Amino acid sequence: MSGSEAIRVVNPATGERLAEVPDVGRAGVEAAVARAREAAPAWAALAVPERAAALHRWRKAILDEPSVCETLVRESGKPRYEAEGAEILYLSELIHFAGSAARRVLKPEVRRPFLFATKRTRLLRRPLGVVGVIGPWNFPILNNAADAVFPLVAGNAVVLKPSEVTPLTSVLLGELWKKAGNPEGVFQVVTGRGEAGAALVDLVDGVMFTGSVATGRRVAARCGERLVPCVTELGGKSPLVVLAGADLDAAARAAAFSSFFNSGQACIRTERIYVEEAVADEFERLLAGKVKALRQRVPDPAFGEEHDLGSVTFARQLAVAEAQLADAVAKGAKVLCGGKRRDDLPGLFLEPTVLSGATHEMELMREETFGPLVGVMRVKDAEEALRLSNDSHLGLSASVFGPEGRARELASRIDAGIVNVNDVIWHYAVVEAPVGGQKASGVGVRHGTEGIRQWTRLTAVTTDWAPARPVSRFLARRLVFPYDRRVLAVVRRATRLLYGR
Repeated sequence: MSGSEAIRVVNPATGERLAEVPDVGRAGVEAAVARAREAAPAWAALAVPERAAALHRWRKAILDEPSVCETLVRESGKPRYEAEGAEILYLSELIHFAGSAARRVLKPEVRRPFLFATKRTRLLRRPLGVVGVIGPWNFPILNNAADAVFPLVAGNAVVLKPSEVTPLTSVLLGELWKKAGNPEGVFQVVTGRGEAGAALVDLVDGVMFTGSVATGRRVAARCGERLVPCVTELGGKSPLVVLAGADLDAAARAAAFSSFFNSGQACIRTERIYVEEAVADEFERLLAGKVKALRQRVPDPAFGEEHDLGSVTFARQLAVAEAQLADAVAKGAKVLCGGKRRDDLPGLFLEPTVLSGATHEMELMREETFGPLVGVMRVKDAEEALRLSNDSHLGLSASVFGPEGRARELASRIDAGIVNVNDVIWHYAVVEAPVGGQKASGVGVRHGTEGIRQWTRLTAVTTDWAPARPVSRFLARRLVFPYDRRVLAVVRRATRLLYGR
């Protein structure tokens, strides 16, 4: 069942044609959602430990399959170190947390009221039904199959549509779900272009979307029209602030890593750096030295030759980075290192590039780059750094380096959903805590108990508290029709007694 011509998948580091996958179109998505609806009731009826066991089987199948890493490296152009040490490790930890936390956060909860103390309310959390996950191209596991984990453990069936740029890893993980002995209709992968994603949003009971702000707005608007919940993680323009008194070597090392992790193609990566004037010269020297030392090459799926950076995954992002680089240089920025395409390599390679003398007149400091380019701007003090950090329509992530007290205080005032103090990026691996954006960076969260519960519907069932049932029945007779002025007088006195002080 195909919506249009097949999708060709290419290795961005070499230009090699890897495979073709079908564009299933709307009809293919409709069929997948129908299968999911058929499978969902039996899956929801399983106890949480049984659903967790299915996720554990899936994890083992993934860890035991050598082609997972190879496929991920080839279709994304990233080093095996990041494929295995970031994406697969993250999925493994997320499944571990989901299995242990879901038993606690999904069990019925009893609320005991103050006013109507004769009552007890039991909160029941039930799955939404079928959840659609629409994933991006930059993390074929971390923001694709991994985003199915919480909806699945909460009892939903999931249909995943990965990006047409990097769909092969998701397709493989869909096959491994079945190979692990898990029910086929509960987790499915459909491949397609924009029409398939739009169809998924039209048909499911909840949506997890990761991608651009523009597309995220359309997804959220459609979910709003349908009155179904959605979680969106959209763009980031994450600042890194370096205060006087910071460990400058540690700050430079962290900035080099967070700016160029996954060749800069990460929503939580450092996109702009603000450094206090007093330490700017030394910080820039250290940062440039560390970035120049990075080893960039065509990734080896076996990691036989160590390297730090692979290629850019998506040609459009290479064009964005080059346009921002040209704009910044034309407006006075200085190239500290990098600045050119790697013509000696066959694919989409731009040298990791650091610019000094950046200002907010440059697109580099205002619009998402999502590539191997970062600008450094000097500021007179922490307050200017704070003002500039918050001068953005995005608010996903941030980092502050400096003396602990000053850094913590500044971090508490940055408009971002997640902030690191004297570190970078690793907050994403703390799956016990929610990760979400502010402003145009999205709504809803990943991770934490909040991330599991958002994929459920809440029903509050109120009953009499057994020891107080006679009192409850007396009140039920006296507080309803026909209204009695004597009862109202009692209610009035009780209100003043309880709340009048």
